[in-house]
Amino acid sequence: MLKLYFLLFWEFTKIGIFAIGGGYATLPFLYYLQSQYNWFTIDELTNMIAVSNITPGPVGINMATYTGYTTAGLTGSIIATGSIILVPFIITIIITKLFTKFHDNQTVLNIFNGLRPAACALLLSIGIKLLITTVKIDTSQHLDFSLIFLFLILFIPFLYFKKNPLLIILLGALGGILIRSF
Repeated sequence: MLKLYFLLFWEFTKIGIFAIGGGYATLPFLYYLQSQYNWFTIDELTNMIAVSNITPGPVGINMATYTGYTTAGLTGSIIATGSIILVPFIITIIITKLFTKFHDNQTVLNIFNGLRPAACALLLSIGIKLLITTVKIDTSQHLDFSLIFLFLILFIPFLYFKKNPLLIILLGALGGILIRSF
């Protein structure tokens, strides 16, 4: 069990270091953890995202807590949560001290300009993989067109009208209930 605790600490520390851009930037790392360690399935990852969106707190930290708990219980959740915030906490303190000194530095600005598209590419890649997994019927390769339709019904208003994410999540839950009850 000690080995598992260390592995959780190590993996979530790495995620905390490289998850620049917020909680959703952790998705590529969680996808990697799923393929590397099988601590959770792709369906469970999708559920983690849903639960993390409706629970209070940052999404990345919620997903770390959820993963730690499902992998190694309460101790695992404490380790995963603590390790994902440890390095960013330290980095934030250092950057805050240095930012006033280097905020006009062109190299620093160029680094941040390059990080944004990289983070976006990672998120889009994982988003497409999760979408494909989500619209498949169980583990078969057949697409569930009712889920594709639900996705489009929820995606288009959010994209164009900037509706409240909580409303979209609640409508998705209601849509899932309606689709599966017929």
